[in-house]
Amino acid sequence: MWGYTTGVMKAQRIALVVGGLILAGAVFWTVRTGSLWKNSSQSTVPASIVSTPISGEAKLNSPELKYGYVQASSTASAGVKPGVSVPSLNRPLVIPKSFSPEIALSAKKNIETLIDALKKNSENATLWGELGMERKGIEDYEGAKEAYAYALKLQPNNAIFADNLGVIYGDYLKDYPKAEHYFLLAIKLDPKTEYRYLRALEFYQYALKDIPKAKAILKQGLVAIPGDVSFTTLLETL
Repeated sequence: MWGYTTGVMKAQRIALVVGGLILAGAVFWTVRTGSLWKNSSQSTVPASIVSTPISGEAKLNSPELKYGYVQASSTASAGVKPGVSVPSLNRPLVIPKSFSPEIALSAKKNIETLIDALKKNSENATLWGELGMERKGIEDYEGAKEAYAYALKLQPNNAIFADNLGVIYGDYLKDYPKAEHYFLLAIKLDPKTEYRYLRALEFYQYALKDIPKAKAILKQGLVAIPGDVSFTTLLETL
């Protein structure tokens, strides 16, 4: 019984530390996105669309975490290679019946506004990222995947698009090899951001139940961010 209680306490400490740090990162990017979006001369989407997802999200054993944010620091795109097709903007818009009429209407308007904007500028990575977020909000995970993937093709160095793809594949589509690929890609693109490692930690610990990999990603984080107290603390609990 003592061992079981100790294990529960460790799991609770891990969830609190990881949850707090990743949530702080999400809040940072949400605020940053909102302020920068308003200054974007290329965007035709109102700032009200930059928001958290409209539906609840089942997380990797941590339901309090919020993953649906995208980086809007730049609307410039690197462009995609010739022959890469643009995702269809005619994808059916299906709102879950569980949504209230008000939320359903808001989601419909947001997505239609984004689609209209993308018809005028199909190489705006920020708009594709926002469409991915809104599609995820109505539980259209395939549509969200397509939008995020195209946004990443437009901006291949954007760690947040890679991170969002990891979440879609890991939390919703349950394609763990692809989820791991994108989580690690996000770290490679942005190795100095703490919560990228914490996201991968949760994935390894709760989805794959692979403690050696969970420890390894924390050690990798300590190499990139020496002396990080949260990484050290979490290593002691695993």
